[in-house]
Amino acid sequence: MEVMKQRFYETHELGQATTEYILLLSVVVSFYMIVISGMNRFNLGQKLTKFMTQSFTATYTYGHPQAKGFDNGGPIYHPRAVGCENCFRIFLNSSDK
Repeated sequence: MEVMKQRFYETHELGQATTEYILLLSVVVSFYMIVISGMNRFNLGQKLTKFMTQSFTATYTYGHPQAKGFDNGGPIYHPRAVGCENCFRIFLNSSDK
Protein backbone atom coordinates (compact mmCIF):
# COMPACT_ATOMS: atom_id res chain seq x y z
CA MET A 1 0.00 0.00 0.00
CA GLU A 2 2.85 2.36 0.86
CA VAL A 3 4.50 1.85 -2.52
CA MET A 4 1.33 2.73 -4.40
CA LYS A 5 0.83 5.93 -2.37
CA GLN A 6 4.39 7.05 -3.13
CA ARG A 7 3.95 6.45 -6.86
CA PHE A 8 0.68 8.39 -6.84
CA TYR A 9 2.36 11.51 -5.42
CA GLU A 10 5.34 11.22 -7.76
CA THR A 11 3.16 11.16 -10.87
CA HIS A 12 0.99 14.10 -9.80
CA GLU A 13 3.87 16.38 -8.76
CA LEU A 14 5.69 16.45 -12.07
CA GLY A 15 6.42 20.07 -13.06
CA GLN A 16 5.56 21.55 -9.69
CA ALA A 17 9.05 22.97 -9.18
CA THR A 18 9.02 24.49 -12.67
CA THR A 19 5.64 26.11 -11.98
CA GLU A 20 6.88 27.51 -8.67
CA TYR A 21 10.02 28.91 -10.31
CA ILE A 22 7.95 30.57 -13.03
CA LEU A 23 5.62 32.13 -10.44
CA LEU A 24 8.55 33.33 -8.35
CA LEU A 25 10.24 34.78 -11.43
CA SER A 26 7.05 36.62 -12.40
CA VAL A 27 6.84 38.16 -8.89
CA VAL A 28 10.49 39.27 -9.05
CA VAL A 29 10.09 40.76 -12.55
CA SER A 30 6.87 42.55 -11.53
CA PHE A 31 8.60 44.08 -8.50
CA TYR A 32 11.53 45.14 -10.68
CA MET A 33 9.21 46.77 -13.23
CA ILE A 34 7.33 48.66 -10.50
CA VAL A 35 10.59 49.98 -9.03
CA ILE A 36 11.97 51.02 -12.43
CA SER A 37 8.74 52.77 -13.47
CA GLY A 38 8.70 54.63 -10.13
CA MET A 39 12.31 55.71 -10.62
CA ASN A 40 11.52 56.98 -14.11
CA ARG A 41 8.37 58.79 -12.97
CA PHE A 42 10.05 60.69 -10.13
CA ASN A 43 13.48 61.09 -11.83
CA LEU A 44 15.17 59.31 -8.94
CA GLY A 45 18.13 58.29 -11.08
CA GLN A 46 19.03 61.89 -11.81
CA LYS A 47 18.39 62.96 -8.22
CA LEU A 48 20.63 60.20 -6.88
CA THR A 49 23.48 61.02 -9.25
CA LYS A 50 23.18 64.81 -8.89
CA PHE A 51 25.64 64.76 -5.99
CA MET A 52 28.22 62.88 -8.04
CA THR A 53 27.85 64.99 -11.17
CA GLN A 54 27.67 68.48 -9.66
CA SER A 55 28.82 69.11 -6.11
CA PHE A 56 31.36 66.29 -5.90
CA THR A 57 32.89 67.31 -9.21
CA ALA A 58 33.16 70.95 -8.13
CA THR A 59 34.60 69.97 -4.76
CA TYR A 60 37.17 67.70 -6.36
CA THR A 61 38.17 70.25 -8.98
CA TYR A 62 38.08 73.52 -7.03
CA GLY A 63 37.84 72.60 -3.34
CA HIS A 64 34.35 74.03 -2.75
CA PRO A 65 30.95 72.45 -3.55
CA GLN A 66 29.50 75.67 -5.02
CA ALA A 67 32.58 76.63 -7.01
CA LYS A 68 32.56 77.47 -10.69
CA GLY A 69 35.48 77.82 -13.03
CA PHE A 70 36.32 80.23 -15.81
CA ASP A 71 34.34 78.12 -18.30
CA ASN A 72 31.08 78.29 -16.28
CA GLY A 73 30.42 82.01 -16.36
CA GLY A 74 33.32 83.32 -14.34
CA PRO A 75 35.12 82.17 -11.23
CA ILE A 76 33.04 81.86 -8.07
CA TYR A 77 34.59 80.35 -4.93
CA HIS A 78 37.65 79.58 -7.04
CA PRO A 79 40.80 78.85 -5.01
CA ARG A 80 43.32 80.27 -7.49
CA ALA A 81 41.45 83.13 -9.19
CA VAL A 82 42.56 86.65 -8.40
CA GLY A 83 40.25 89.64 -8.22
CA CYS A 84 36.83 88.06 -7.78
CA GLU A 85 34.48 88.71 -4.86
CA ASN A 86 33.83 85.20 -3.54
CA CYS A 87 37.21 83.65 -4.25
CA PHE A 88 39.54 82.34 -1.59
CA ARG A 89 43.16 81.31 -1.31
CA ILE A 90 44.10 77.95 0.13
CA PHE A 91 47.80 78.73 0.36
CA LEU A 92 49.28 80.65 3.28
CA ASN A 93 51.97 82.43 1.27
CA SER A 94 50.99 85.57 -0.54
CA SER A 95 51.17 85.82 -4.30
CA ASP A 96 52.96 89.19 -4.39
CA LYS A 97 56.63 88.87 -3.46
